[in-house]
Amino acid sequence: MKTVLNFILVFALMLPLFQSVNAQDSIRFPLSCSIKGPKYGIDSVNGVKNFSLYRENFKQWRDSKYKGEAIKYTLGPWRYCFDNTPLISQNLYLDGVRIVGYMIDNAPDSAAKELCIDTLMLLYDRNIEAFGCARMYGEGYVLGRKGYDLYTYRPQEIELIYYTLEKSIKVQGNESEAAVLSIFYKVTDEMIRAGKLDTAIIYENYDVAMTVAEYQLDIYRQELKANPADSVKINRKIEIYEIAENNINSLFDPWANCEQIIAINSAKFETKKSDLNWLLKLTQLMEKKSCTEDPLYFNAAEELYKQSPTPTSALALGKSFLKIKNFSSAVKYLSEAVGGLEDPIQKAEAYLNLADAYRNLNQFANARNAALQSASLNPNDGRPYLLIGDLYYSTASSCGGETPVSKKAGYWAAADKYAKAKSVSTDENVINAANANYNACYGGFPNSEELFFENISVGSSYTVSCWYTESTVVRSR
Repeated sequence: MKTVLNFILVFALMLPLFQSVNAQDSIRFPLSCSIKGPKYGIDSVNGVKNFSLYRENFKQWRDSKYKGEAIKYTLGPWRYCFDNTPLISQNLYLDGVRIVGYMIDNAPDSAAKELCIDTLMLLYDRNIEAFGCARMYGEGYVLGRKGYDLYTYRPQEIELIYYTLEKSIKVQGNESEAAVLSIFYKVTDEMIRAGKLDTAIIYENYDVAMTVAEYQLDIYRQELKANPADSVKINRKIEIYEIAENNINSLFDPWANCEQIIAINSAKFETKKSDLNWLLKLTQLMEKKSCTEDPLYFNAAEELYKQSPTPTSALALGKSFLKIKNFSSAVKYLSEAVGGLEDPIQKAEAYLNLADAYRNLNQFANARNAALQSASLNPNDGRPYLLIGDLYYSTASSCGGETPVSKKAGYWAAADKYAKAKSVSTDENVINAANANYNACYGGFPNSEELFFENISVGSSYTVSCWYTESTVVRSR
């Protein structure tokens, strides 16, 4: 091991240093395929000999899962080829990443480690200068790997990382790797928070990164349908890009607003509307950010249901009909949703929306029943009780018999529901609404004189008889 460490130090010190930079204007990218000369170097005999030695020993090291002694016999001939036969094979650089990574991991101190990291960056640049025009592992691919390793070893150099990955994606396009997309968007976020990029870039780069991820997912999902026998390998690739998508969406979430979500996705709708996964994610994002008033949400929900009439898509379509005040259609699809949904929270949401649709159709009993179903599925949600309270409040004056107290008893029932909403909820909006509505009910309570003339005592029980029946407690204003 001592021999190897000595070699690492000598090797790193002999290489020209990779110059890190801190501003976009000073970044100079290597020129693709700019190295010229004979493939095997000036001394072709030694070139071929050392290439053969390095490759044979590297393969042995690889077969040992990079733990064997063969690395000792790999370093010398590999270094010879690096210095003297830069065009002999791109494997020189692809293998070199593993070799220099070993050097980094085994550096004896931080100074040596930094020299080895410089070496790794130089290796990437030389790869581009020698083989940047390659179809498979060309400039875009290499810049992506370089940016990724920069983020791993020198995350503080966010400008260099950002512009390296930006160029990688511009060159590589839809073939960009999932990890590159994730790191690129993470560094975008960091650059904006550091005041080094305009906030608008977070939306532009979201579109760039998600477009690539969606493209790759579409390709692999089609491939999975065509080649189910390769499902393990293909599903792994799908998983990698889905992880990237999730990472990007998590970073985008704090910045997301309806204007940008709608602008980004409206432009894609016609070309992406056949993609069920895209439609589902779009409707979920628009719901999360309360963007459901826009026609894009309705169009996405409608298309989602057409292609995949599931309880989830029925819920999305029902909610969209509710937003555009087509309450009969909302009832139709929300009823379908509650009949098929299994997740209790999602089902509770469907029942709550169904209750709202029934309320707007003046079907108060159905609205109350749906709200109670919602409350039973999600006991910590105060909104169903707010809705029932509103039903009772809005119909209080039309309930009861001929006496003043019976005509006002509905306000007691409504107040009870608002109090219940407040007691079960931790949502400040629900609590504030419950308090305000309870106070409004208080103004409708019978006064003490009305109670006295009907011989009704404060604190006694009372049954409200209307389109509903509720037991409550007598109160006066």
